[in-house]
Amino acid sequence: MTATTPDTYAGDLDVESVFWEARPELAAVRQTARAALASPWAVLGCVLARVALSVPPSVVIPPLGNDRSAVASLNVFVGLVGPSGVGKGVATRAAEDFLDIQPGAGRLIVEVPLGSGEGISHMFIHTDSEGEETPAIHSVWFDVPEIDTLTALIGRKASTLASEVRKMFSGEGLGFQNSDPTRRKIVPSHSYRAAIVAGVQPSKAGPLLDDAAGGTPQRFLWLPATDPGAPDVAPDAPAPLAWSSPVLATEHRRTPLNVAASIKTVLRAERLARLREELTDDNGQQSLVRLKVAALLALLSRRLDVTESDWQLADYIMGVSDRTRTRMYDALRADAAKAARDRAEARAAFDEHQDDAAVHRTADKILARLSTDPTPASVVRSALGKNLREYIEAAVDSLIRRGLVERLDDEYQGRPRVLLRLRA
Repeated sequence: MTATTPDTYAGDLDVESVFWEARPELAAVRQTARAALASPWAVLGCVLARVALSVPPSVVIPPLGNDRSAVASLNVFVGLVGPSGVGKGVATRAAEDFLDIQPGAGRLIVEVPLGSGEGISHMFIHTDSEGEETPAIHSVWFDVPEIDTLTALIGRKASTLASEVRKMFSGEGLGFQNSDPTRRKIVPSHSYRAAIVAGVQPSKAGPLLDDAAGGTPQRFLWLPATDPGAPDVAPDAPAPLAWSSPVLATEHRRTPLNVAASIKTVLRAERLARLREELTDDNGQQSLVRLKVAALLALLSRRLDVTESDWQLADYIMGVSDRTRTRMYDALRADAAKAARDRAEARAAFDEHQDDAAVHRTADKILARLSTDPTPASVVRSALGKNLREYIEAAVDSLIRRGLVERLDDEYQGRPRVLLRLRA
């Protein structure tokens, strides 16, 4: 595929087919998804997460500059976006069935729910019978069935989850100092492998998307859990893809991926632009997400070389992610507009009810003041409280329609006046 802007092929199912047919493994992912009645994009996101978790944390993205320690982690966050009941669970199971990783061909993957920030580090430390702590030999799939669970956890008072999640994306050191040694779990940088896979209903994603300044939403790969191009008749599932990590799962020596020079040139130019404040948007993490996706596509093909082809395929995936995130913002704005309309209508109905009640009270007081003898309307108005005087015309009209009051036009001292009296 050639380079595109993110919206070039928005909604074009024919061009989307070109993406899926670009590689045999991508075509197999789509067929697997449609056989399971799942979204191909959701299944692909889960497949890439499983690939990331299957390679050791020693496999890293190399630095762009001359600082050899400035490597990037392959830890990945995936948001599967769709209405309730579309099937995040179906997508995750389809991805697991698709990627056939035999014992020893990849790291052990442990699936756990995401909890507190302090609890994250405990998942990556193994304590032996003598109390010695070593990095865990497993990878962790943090499962978030509904995104509001994550936002609720982040929103707790004194929560450290958001900062730990952001550090986890970069492979930074995790954990906190604590006087209690059983609670003090310090995880060294790039010694662990993690992925977050979250189900996202757009109407509940507001708090997470609002953290754009903190950079949390920019670290996610947002993929639709729906499939507008799903065929009427589901295809047969293809054979699982026999896959193994191109690097031994227990390898501790740092293994930088070989990123194509053309990709590094693009990324360095962007880095310089941000350094010089020529780029000031909040999308600083998006290029890293794209590079991670390109690297995972290479690893899915059992390569350590990240090529221009991987980069362009990742560009298309990022276009899908950008559009999915935009649709979430659009849905939230639509929900907010509807809520505002509902509030306005409710207020109008309340005000109308209040006005009706005030008119009725005014009419009752007018009836109490009148007799069958004509009374000047100005006298009746003066007898009302200030808070009811604005309703006198509506109240009189109502009483006249009901046949209870008669209105008489009169003249007093050469000036017109209105008289009111009860009908006999």
